[in-house]
Amino acid sequence: MTEDKPFGASAEPAQQGSPESENDKNQEVYFDPGIESSLGESVEIDSQNLPPEWSYQPPNELNSESCPGADSELANDQTDWEAEARRYQDQYLRSLAEMENAKRRFQKEKDENARFASENVIRDLLPFLDNLNLALQFADLNDPGVKNLAEGVRMTLKGCLDKLADWGLKEVSANKGEVFDPNFHEAIGQDIDPELPDKAIIKMVGKGYTLHGRLLRPAQVLVNKNPVA
Repeated sequence: MTEDKPFGASAEPAQQGSPESENDKNQEVYFDPGIESSLGESVEIDSQNLPPEWSYQPPNELNSESCPGADSELANDQTDWEAEARRYQDQYLRSLAEMENAKRRFQKEKDENARFASENVIRDLLPFLDNLNLALQFADLNDPGVKNLAEGVRMTLKGCLDKLADWGLKEVSANKGEVFDPNFHEAIGQDIDPELPDKAIIKMVGKGYTLHGRLLRPAQVLVNKNPVA
């Protein structure tokens, strides 16, 4: 059985009586701290006697002595950051204003679309209103039977107009003597009436309508042409 040897001793046995073997017997074996650490034993280090280059300084405690030129670089960086902050703030305010304007524009378009969603339907109903008006216009009110029928037509027409008024429908004013307005009136002919001024409405031939103030159909009128004027 092989005899255990102290750590650090020579692996080859020395010959008896040689000077080298005698010195080995009297020599004391020391453990290297690094080897002790690798064996799991703790190695104490005196932090007070560390070399100066090993000392730790937090970044916020750096000074001009340890970092030459730090003060000037910090001043330059501060100036640059202030300029960048102002630039980004300006971009943020501009973007915020653009977003607010876009939000208002989209909301306005949404409201407009909701208000005029029934425009096509109401436009298709206008010929039926014209037929009811013509029925009342040519009804013989002297006949009791026709008179009662005309009253029913009139009430039907009034009910339709009242309900459509809730949706924003309104008749265009085109009474006799009013000034012709090309924005709301359509001239289908001219006539002469000395009692009326030039370009005044003589007669309304077809009713016109607006929807929430927007022209849906112009009123068809006869316009006066006064030769004196």
